[in-house]
Amino acid sequence: MNLPCRQRLRPHGSLLIEVSVTLALTSALALLIMRASLLAISGNQWTIMQTLTDAYLSRESALSNRLPYADLTSVQSAWPNLDTDPAKEQTVTLGRVAGGQVVQGTLKRFRTSEVASNLEAPLTVWRVYSILSYRIGSQEYVKSRSTLRLQ
Repeated sequence: MNLPCRQRLRPHGSLLIEVSVTLALTSALALLIMRASLLAISGNQWTIMQTLTDAYLSRESALSNRLPYADLTSVQSAWPNLDTDPAKEQTVTLGRVAGGQVVQGTLKRFRTSEVASNLEAPLTVWRVYSILSYRIGSQEYVKSRSTLRLQ
């Protein structure tokens, strides 16, 4: 006894369901892989920004150490006295990231007089500050370095 041809074939539409399920699973896998890639890239971007800002502030520390004391305490000093003048603020270029995009920040410089007590010889002591603020996405970050200068 032979069954009719229709009973031996699979029901109509089952192929469409299998293709739809396969497409959904493939899309979900692609989204997971894309998310993992973006997480890996964002970690690198954070490291790059930290390296750029640390290098810039290291340069600032070196400059404040090698600047002659007379230039540091002059009226035209790059680090004005906070008690008498407002802090100098300027936009600086920290470097470039992949793709040639320029990374900028805001640098504030000032100096404050420190008290040197319990010393036999009179000393003039200044603490020199460099404060760098920069933005990553919608977050603003601040880093600072200070150097103690004596005369």
